[in-house]
Amino acid sequence: MLTVQGLGLQYGKRILFDEVELQFTRGNCYGVIGANGAGKTTFLKILSGEIPAMRGSVSLEPGNRMAVLKQDHFEFEQEEVLNTVMMGHRELYDIMLEKNAIYMDPDATDTDGMRAAELENKYGEMGGWITRAMPPSC
Repeated sequence: MLTVQGLGLQYGKRILFDEVELQFTRGNCYGVIGANGAGKTTFLKILSGEIPAMRGSVSLEPGNRMAVLKQDHFEFEQEEVLNTVMMGHRELYDIMLEKNAIYMDPDATDTDGMRAAELENKYGEMGGWITRAMPPSC
């Protein structure tokens, strides 16, 4: 669960939001809507920890993680959707790329094979196989 308490941000006299109280609960899907310039992207950047709020707090329940993709409409056009989603958890995605590169290398050595085994173990521990097998929740 992600909890927002008393969150506030303003630039000069312009208040983007003030005293925001919110709980994002597991299993639900959320959307942020509003006019251009209303502060949607800024709000999401605060939630992800990219920028600090002026007031209030954002807390993520222990044992959970947040994955974030940047707002670039063209950056992921050539990627499969699942890979794009996995890019939101950069460490897991990088492990997947490295182990797959070893498997695709016809000149891989025994040392490379041992590295692939280490990566497979870490990938599994981080939930990589579960992530790839999960149906979307929304």
